[in-house]
Amino acid sequence: MLYIISTPIGNLKDISYRAVEILESIDILLCEDTRKTGLLLNELEIGNKPKLVSFYDEVEQQKIPQIIDWLKEGLEIGLVTDAGTPLISDPGWLLIKKCQNEGVKYTAIPGACALVNAAVLSGLPIQRFSFLGFLPKKSGDKEKLLKKYLEVEGVKIAYEAGNRTKESVEIIKKVFGEKTEVKICREMTKMFESVDDNTNGDSRGEVTLVFG
Repeated sequence: MLYIISTPIGNLKDISYRAVEILESIDILLCEDTRKTGLLLNELEIGNKPKLVSFYDEVEQQKIPQIIDWLKEGLEIGLVTDAGTPLISDPGWLLIKKCQNEGVKYTAIPGACALVNAAVLSGLPIQRFSFLGFLPKKSGDKEKLLKKYLEVEGVKIAYEAGNRTKESVEIIKKVFGEKTEVKICREMTKMFESVDDNTNGDSRGEVTLVFG
């Protein structure tokens, strides 16, 4: 069985009982960064010592055959991202597709997700929303992508690097209009969590933008 395991996006207490139970029982754990995942297992005081296997975008395709073989042999395998829910702007969908094609069992262990958390915190109407993933690095590409959503109803949500936040907010307002409300979600679930429209200064790590 393959287990798609959601992990905390900041606050370690957001791990679920079920996720801990699975981490304590699996044979292999696929992870974006084996060092970060190793630290997480230590912080969670996981007694089990699964084999940690690097699994990120650039190697996903080449590692899938071996993983499918392991699964068919009966090994229990988990999939985690550095934080949050796998497949949401992270590797994994090709593996899931292969599991479907090969008739290999898999399931998801729900939990923390920056996309959902930001939507809830934003204060914007989220009955309908579109997820844009990570915004392109180049301003021209960013503007081109945003224009595709001009006629799409509902709030838009995107991930962005902290040091590009100010530029992105300016482009969002250029495309959608100056009156567009933009909420910048930083450090979610952590001590210095904030949700505001302040673009002054760079943010550490990544932020989630909610606008509409």
